[in-house]
Amino acid sequence: MMNENEVYRGRQERRRWTLILFLLVLTGMAVLWGLGAHPVYADTGTQINLSLDDNLLNLDKSMGEPFIDGNSRTLVPFRGVMEAFGGTVTWDNDQRIASVVKNGTTVQVPIDANYILVNGTLKTNDTAAVIKGERTYLPIRAVLEAFGAGVAWDNQNRIVVIHTDGTVAEFPDAEKPSGTNTTAPAGEMNAMWISYLEYMNMPKTEVGFKAGVDAMFDRCKALGMNAVIVHVRSHGDAMYPSQYYPWSIFASGTQGTNPGYDPMAYMISAAHSRGLEFHAWINPYRVTGYGTYWSQVGASNPVKLWQSDGNPSNDRWALLHKGEYYLNPAIPEVRQMVIDGVREIVQNYDVDGIHFDDYFYPSVNDSDQAACFDKPEYDQSGSSMSIANWRRNNVDLLVKGVYEAVKGVDSQVVFGISPAGNLSNLRSNASYFVDIDKWLSQPGYVDYIMPQLYWGFETKDSSGNTAAYAYVNNLNSWINLADKGPVKLYVGLNMANAGSNVPDKNATSEWLRYNDIIARQVTTGRATGKVAGYAYFRYEYFNKDIAQKEVNNLVKVLN
Repeated sequence: MMNENEVYRGRQERRRWTLILFLLVLTGMAVLWGLGAHPVYADTGTQINLSLDDNLLNLDKSMGEPFIDGNSRTLVPFRGVMEAFGGTVTWDNDQRIASVVKNGTTVQVPIDANYILVNGTLKTNDTAAVIKGERTYLPIRAVLEAFGAGVAWDNQNRIVVIHTDGTVAEFPDAEKPSGTNTTAPAGEMNAMWISYLEYMNMPKTEVGFKAGVDAMFDRCKALGMNAVIVHVRSHGDAMYPSQYYPWSIFASGTQGTNPGYDPMAYMISAAHSRGLEFHAWINPYRVTGYGTYWSQVGASNPVKLWQSDGNPSNDRWALLHKGEYYLNPAIPEVRQMVIDGVREIVQNYDVDGIHFDDYFYPSVNDSDQAACFDKPEYDQSGSSMSIANWRRNNVDLLVKGVYEAVKGVDSQVVFGISPAGNLSNLRSNASYFVDIDKWLSQPGYVDYIMPQLYWGFETKDSSGNTAAYAYVNNLNSWINLADKGPVKLYVGLNMANAGSNVPDKNATSEWLRYNDIIARQVTTGRATGKVAGYAYFRYEYFNKDIAQKEVNNLVKVLN
């Protein structure tokens, strides 16, 4: 029985640890990540074994079995593994902290926290201990390395190899993320987005432009890409001779001026000669914006012709909205021009695909006359649909028409769309007006969908919980949606985040703490068996100094 002083000291000790943990959160030293159960990503395949000093451990399965989490890290049963390792283990149920003591070193592992305490010193980690099925699981590498052990992953035999003397076993894929599949499955697409922003830094001479294309495509091939998604119409213009659109400013330096050669024809040839698919990237409705302002729009552009031809019937075929011009999606003639422009490409060029991104409707406000966009057309239509569904139908008509035009020329050419990645925003009644549920459940709209999943694993919402649009949650939502129909699911990832202070409501941005996030996003997608490929935004960011560690880790899983 304890005396009063012992009881008092015990209370003080518990209060001290409570205060330490509280201050860690307040000061931002502790980066918490609540790892919920994500069955799609739990490793339910071949059993994972553990080897300690070259002897396989025969663990009591009633204590739990190792698994790979949604962050592509191996977690092991706390008591079984750490006692086999020779540690003394304890569990503080009040604080939810697992502790291991061995040879004078104490490692404390809080549940659902991306750090451990080694003799009281905080060390951040890229995954968290969890409780699963009433069992506690620890991130094995972080904990054992704190005791000086060497830890490696034998991917071929699916064994965690532990050496207590600190030596690290070497395997062909030892440096790759320890996910369930670091090898690209057959047919996986890995595509580089190359936008008009890349063109802005390229010469406007034929020799200079072609040399720039060659350098880009050589680099794409070296990175492990097998496709390029290349802007051919970004602002109601064309990187090729078109019956419907003027020459792009990015081809000659002046919109409407012939550069004297066909840039797209050269890019297609250069891509195919390197074994790269070529997907022609189009913004269907954008006319002006960064890169092409109204003063730079050529006199031959349809929008300027409509405004100067004295015909009032086409005055609203393009709309000025918040300072920028857009083609009006409500106008059948406008939709047909976009469709005809796509058909023209498939008829005249050996493209592998037609690609739209997320530029459909801009954000609108129907209570503000200056921001209601095409509401006058809705009012005149007499439609029984809500205005939001009427706008979605306008986009549906375009998408279905493009799909039919592509397949009418060449059934082997694919048509896909890369929408914004946050489903709740995509389903908004104030922007985009994309009927994503229809496209993925009904045939005749798209061959693939490529949501832009530009968030990390640890992104939090305003309540401090893992956000619905954090990578694992978001990917799971898109997988469930894509499972409703025959459309392929690709995932768009963002190299622009690498090494940057991306706001994610963590004390320190995830993108500053890790340099293998995109590699793990790929291997996590592969582990589901539901993702047919990936695209990476965009070429320029792969050459930034700040991104090179992230790029190198991605290359390991692509090559």
